[in-house]
Formats: sequence, structure tokens, C-alpha cells
Amino acid sequence: MDPQAQLGVDITIDPYAMVGSGTVIGDRSRVMAHAHVLPGTTLGADCQVFQGAVIGGSPQHIDFEEHETKITIGDGTVIREYVTVNRGMRESGTIIGSQAYLMAYVHVGHDCRIGDQVILANGVQLGGFVQIDAYASIGGMTPVHQQCHVGAHAFVGGGFRVVQDVPPYILATGEPLGFSGLNAIGLRRRNLPPEVRAQIKRAYQLIYRSDHTIPQALAAIRQEMAPISEIQTILDFIESSTRGLI
Repeated sequence: MDPQAQLGVDITIDPYAMVGSGTVIGDRSRVMAHAHVLPGTTLGADCQVFQGAVIGGSPQHIDFEEHETKITIGDGTVIREYVTVNRGMRESGTIIGSQAYLMAYVHVGHDCRIGDQVILANGVQLGGFVQIDAYASIGGMTPVHQQCHVGAHAFVGGGFRVVQDVPPYILATGEPLGFSGLNAIGLRRRNLPPEVRAQIKRAYQLIYRSDHTIPQALAAIRQEMAPISEIQTILDFIESSTRGLI
């Protein structure tokens, strides 16, 4: 452990773990055997970094010239065995929120943004500049193309490829990946009222199950539906999409 590391209280660093210079590790966190927490990493309180994980490696990009960049990981996040999380290329760095759960062999590329309580199952691979919004889940062995955006509360089935943006609140399956209805189980677990779920369902009927173009569907949503926050989230997501929708 480097003497320049900044450690909170009740930290556990297991044998053979490596904690680099200038790292920050929050209270009650644990770094297990053979894990590496490299310079530029800030780890929140109550985090767990399991065996063999490497947090803070340089971006895997042929144009990157080594300089100080960073990773910020929120409180209560769990990083399981052999996960790799790369530092950002840009000043803002790679960001993982609080209470996220990254299962074994996940890779998080440079400059990704992962929201609170996101779940990435075993072997998920995120390219650079991917954004995964809060409460989204991605099934095992799923690659996510660079610069793709997965919306809040979405669920992507395991083993598929994400090469375009996945809107919030939906279930995405199939090859090529497509809309398969609402993430109904996830929305119920998070206590969204039935009337809100009905509004979300109607919005996606206009987007995916009508003859409307996307601009026509968005106009119809604005005209027909109550301006609740969940509907605004859908509108904002689609209007900001850069890779197009699944």
C-alpha cells in the first residue's frame, strides 16, 4: 500500500492487494487479495473490491498519451472478481454511482457513466463513453458499443449486443436487439404506481407499435399524455440520442 493513499476509518486491505499513490478509499470499504486500486481512483464508503479486480488502469485507446485522469466510485458499490475499470481520457473521468453491482469479469471502458443501483451481470463489456442510467440492468455476456446509452430502469437480456440506445423503462431482447415491452417486473419492484406504468406503456405503443415516425410519436405523446416526470424522461432520452434507438 502506497503511503500517499488516503484511507478512511475501518478499512480492510487484504494480503497481496495493491493500493496506489493518491487513491482515496472511503470508510468501511474492503479491498480483497490480489485486487489493484490504482492511482486516480476515488472509492466511496462501504465498497467492496473482490479478488483480482483492477480499478484505475489506463484507457484502452491507441491515442491515449499517459497523464493523470480519474475514476470516481460511489458509496456501497460492489466490484466482483476480475472486474476491470479504466480511467477516463477526459478530465471528468470514469464515474460509477452508488450501490452499483458489477459481477465477475465486467469491463468498464474509459469515460463511462454508470448510475446508482445499476446491475451489470457477469462478463458485460462496456466500450468507451457508454452511459448506463440509474436502476438499469444488463444481462451476462453482453457487449455494449462505445457511446451507447441505456436508459433508467431498462433491462437488457443477457447475451445480446447493444449497438444503439436503449430507452428507459423497457425490456430489450433479440438479435438484433429490439423493444420487447416494459420492464414490468423492475417497475413494480420500484413501486411505480399502476397509472404511471400505464402511461409509460402508452408512450411506447406510440413509439414502437404505431405507424408514426419517431418525430410524429413524440408529438403525439406531448399532445395526448400528462406531463409526468417519467414521460419527460422518455422524451428527453429520445431527443438526445446520438446512436439512434434499438
